[in-house]
Amino acid sequence: MSFGIALAGGGAKGAVHVGVLTALTEHNLIPTSIAGTSAGSIVAGLYAMGFTPQQLKELVHSLSRNNITLLDPCYPEIIKTFVQFMTRSSVSLSGFLHGNKLENYLCKLTKNQAIKDIKMPLVIPCVDLINGKTIVYSNQANRCKNSKTVEWRNDGQLCQIMRASCSIPAIFQPKILHKMCLVDGGVTDVLPVDLLREIGEKNVLAVDISEEYERPKSINIIEVTTHAFEIMQKCLKSHTTGNEKYRLTPKLPKDAGLLNFRQMDACVTAGYQATIAVMPKLKELFRK
Repeated sequence: MSFGIALAGGGAKGAVHVGVLTALTEHNLIPTSIAGTSAGSIVAGLYAMGFTPQQLKELVHSLSRNNITLLDPCYPEIIKTFVQFMTRSSVSLSGFLHGNKLENYLCKLTKNQAIKDIKMPLVIPCVDLINGKTIVYSNQANRCKNSKTVEWRNDGQLCQIMRASCSIPAIFQPKILHKMCLVDGGVTDVLPVDLLREIGEKNVLAVDISEEYERPKSINIIEVTTHAFEIMQKCLKSHTTGNEKYRLTPKLPKDAGLLNFRQMDACVTAGYQATIAVMPKLKELFRK
């Protein structure tokens, strides 16, 4: 039986998806389509390109130790914003991180490949701040109809689309692409089950990496932003999912969080163990 897999957003916690794919591959349960939001979009995009779970594990391991090389704070803009705020001028800062280093890294991995040239059915949502719509990039876009709230597209480089889908508001600057101002797809669809079904995938395995809510460790702008985003996503998820055939909810490591890259290896292990634990059920559902 063919099936698709929908990967939720969650920053560094997205490493869980690599563990899930590793376990599925070991048991010859290979998804035939894939969708991902935010961090899930990176795993989904690279997997659809042909990266093996082992190659993805190696990337995660490297990033868990060298993630600082992908962070590019907007120091001049941050200082300028403070002056603008104090002088009551228009504030120009759109995010603490440029996102250019992340995008360059993704473009190197994908060799600037266009999403329309990816063979495996792939779905990646973003959100356009200009028109308020969910912009869904997919190599299957020609099979889907636009609506008042959703626009399907198949143009653009995969690396730019993944970077756009990862643009957590206030943390990353939005990605300007195709005359749109794109931010994290999780703003409207953190677990893209229904979008995957929209391209014709009837059997969907959803990987949910939300966790029990924990209070912020401190009240600073990063904690406030990430926790507010997490609360919003939990509320949205209860209204936008439920059509999956099975939902996998790995137990995350302690202190796993949107920006805690040091726990990425542990997240891979958590995803692997959670998948192995329910493998008999997954085989029953997806190998008929």
